[in-house]
Amino acid sequence: MTLAEVTISESISVSSNNKTLTGVFKKEKRKYYASSNQMEYAVKFSDDGFKLRDHNEELLWKVKLYPDKIKLANNEEMSGAYEIKLREGKIKLERNESLVSELRTDENAASQVVDNLTVEGCGGSLAPAILLIKELKEFEKYILMAELRATGK
Repeated sequence: MTLAEVTISESISVSSNNKTLTGVFKKEKRKYYASSNQMEYAVKFSDDGFKLRDHNEELLWKVKLYPDKIKLANNEEMSGAYEIKLREGKIKLERNESLVSELRTDENAASQVVDNLTVEGCGGSLAPAILLIKELKEFEKYILMAELRATGK
């Protein structure tokens, strides 16, 4: 059984539970639309990351990309941010300098198990750690993972 499927090409398609959102790039943003043509999420890009916004374009999550880690917070100030980093062959998820969880990783593996879910096509990526953040809603997780993969993270 497939829980979700993400396709990254000219656009990004995220499908789960009989619902598909299609991300279309428009003027520094990628807007995710449901089949009803209703915009549900928007991703606004900056030089050092991106912001995930809801259908009213209110901030949900801010993501900052660094050469060796990713920071993710639900506020502009990045207070209480999660940090995802690769250390000693493990992807570590930390918050407030405390370890939340970690994943063993093998960039040559075809798949990776995260919280009893098998993730395919993310070899060498930090993106699977997004699944470990309990605060994220289902489609927020998938969109953030897709955007991280699209940026090469």
